Amino acid sequence: MTLEVEEGQFLTLLGASGSGKTTTLRLIAGLETPTSGTIHFLGQEITDVPPTHRDMRMVFQDFALFPNLTVHENVAFGLRLRIARRRFPRHEIGPRVRRYLDMVHLGAYAERMPHQLSGGQKQRVALARALVTEPRVVLFDEPLGSLDANLRKAMQVELKRMHRELGRTFIYVTHDQEEALTMSDRIAVMQSSRLLQLGSPEDIYLRPNSAAVARFIGAANILAGRVESVAAGAVLVRLADGSAVCAAQADSSPAPGSQIQLMMRAEHFVLDRSLPREALSWLRGRVAERLFLGRSVEYQVVLERSGETVSVLDQAQSLAPVPRGDVLEFAIARGNVRLLAR
Repeated sequence: MTLEVEEGQFLTLLGASGSGKTTTLRLIAGLETPTSGTIHFLGQEITDVPPTHRDMRMVFQDFALFPNLTVHENVAFGLRLRIARRRFPRHEIGPRVRRYLDMVHLGAYAERMPHQLSGGQKQRVALARALVTEPRVVLFDEPLGSLDANLRKAMQVELKRMHRELGRTFIYVTHDQEEALTMSDRIAVMQSSRLLQLGSPEDIYLRPNSAAVARFIGAANILAGRVESVAAGAVLVRLADGSAVCAAQADSSPAPGSQIQLMMRAEHFVLDRSLPREALSWLRGRVAERLFLGRSVEYQVVLERSGETVSVLDQAQSLAPVPRGDVLEFAIARGNVRLLAR
């Protein structure tokens, strides 16, 4: 694949296990050697340059802290190596380490040992250790994977804040779509060692270029149909269950009679039966499952004629609970229907 990362950007490599994310990251870091192709950094080819000379630092999932060193000593380790190479003045170590420990809110923990820290605190130490040498690029290999849900959320906010404050290039690997959408400037969706789509979180989520990307990001319903007409900026598609769905015309809309796939996000459906029926595309089916998610309710609806299952999210919870087996009507505006080539 060909991938270009702009300086100062937060780029996330997103994909399922085995998609090639970590291998790509390790190639960038110099921990793996490509069998073909080249890697360039700041205009220079670095394909054969050793990791220690790439001005990059890696943050691992397992923290990789030295158990026999204090928090301060762990963070200072890279700077001490630079002293040995006469590339950093010794008297600046203390102030630099304190600055970065304060940045990750661990200034009061400098003399603690790693075994005295929680998982989140260990991860912040690993982050400070990577940042303290002020590399041009920081690489993250699923660093939040071992943390609990609440701590992951807090660390996502911290990483985004630090990226904004430092202005350095972050390249981040994850299989967690919410993590990617929350933090990234751009997302590279990968599958089977291929780059499927590269774009902003909004592009990836709202304008996926394929069914594979749509299915991987968010609760996407992919339904097949046949184009009946294209007119006045709208594409009318007849689904397998006989329903007609209107989609906004794309840059290159399909011809009438062609087979097409439609993507509809679960949260874009509306359940208000008082809305004008002619302004929306209406579907109906029987409720197979009702899932209470706290801030919303998800219905798994089986379309009556085709047997396909559609996920419908009631975010406002304005609808009286619909029990299993009952018929549910739901609608979508044409601007929320995405055309996907088959």
